[in-house]
Amino acid sequence: MDPKLEELNREVARLSREGQYREVEPLLLKVLDLTREEYGEDDPEYATILNDLGALYRATGEYGKAESSFLQAMKVIGRVRGEEHPDYATCVNNLAGLYRLTGDYPKAEQLFLQAWDIYAKTLGEEHFLFASNLNNLALLYQDMGDYDKAEGLQLRALDIGRRTRGENDVAYATSLCNLAATYTAKGDLQKAGDALEQALDVYAATVGTEHPLYASALNNLAGLHYARGEYGEAEQRYLQVLQVCDSIWGAEHPNYASALSSLAAVYETSGDVVKAEQSYRRSLDIRRRVLGEQHPDYVDNVDNLAALYERTGDVAKARELRGHSKEAEQ
Repeated sequence: MDPKLEELNREVARLSREGQYREVEPLLLKVLDLTREEYGEDDPEYATILNDLGALYRATGEYGKAESSFLQAMKVIGRVRGEEHPDYATCVNNLAGLYRLTGDYPKAEQLFLQAWDIYAKTLGEEHFLFASNLNNLALLYQDMGDYDKAEGLQLRALDIGRRTRGENDVAYATSLCNLAATYTAKGDLQKAGDALEQALDVYAATVGTEHPLYASALNNLAGLHYARGEYGEAEQRYLQVLQVCDSIWGAEHPNYASALSSLAAVYETSGDVVKAEQSYRRSLDIRRRVLGEQHPDYVDNVDNLAALYERTGDVAKARELRGHSKEAEQ
């Protein structure tokens, strides 16, 4: 591989870990150009970079660009590997996940089922990619409100993981987290909590407590305590999430901002308006710098803080905040 390409890839990986997405895009486009020059457009490596670019655009809320990149990657792999190859199924999965995120559920379901068929034919129904696809489809059914379908698929994925890799496995813990989300949606908060606690134990034993997967499960558990009205426990868990996020990514990362926003909601609900405002403000500042004022997470953050001001009677601050946000969108 070209040394310049290797160096760019390392820098892209570093900036991505730090959540510096606006700095990643120009570098990743350079990587794409160099990859095209070195390998050509009909090469799996070129498709890999297109998928990476799609994932970046998905993270920054540029869904049209993400769709274009994922479709290009799918076409490349279709030409090179064929449309019955596991790599093609993975591209299909990426596109399905984007449609799920944008709310185009019929397209997402069709594509997840297409990936299901390819994985089943090529890898078999005991393979971890097949199980992963079951989880992805289950998440879609969660979003659609079909919790029974979601639960059935997640239990099947767990069973595959248990038989093929055992319970002390990262993929098994991830399936537990997905199942917990379904239980939460169904209102079975006890089962949800048990699944998350088990997942945290597995993550701690396999990837450690300073890992994105551990942080995500801990964040979900904090949210569960909040849903139960256990605000003190929710606060403590979110503070733990902040520590883990700081250790992994630093305090200027979108995930850190997300945890701050969740903590702000806990403070607001429990009546600590001062701490709520401080946390919303800190989250807003991070998202402005890292994601920009057009990103959906920034816009949601503005709405949450403005709503706090409105509820506490500070209508002028709410108007000022919403007005500034609208100007930024124009």
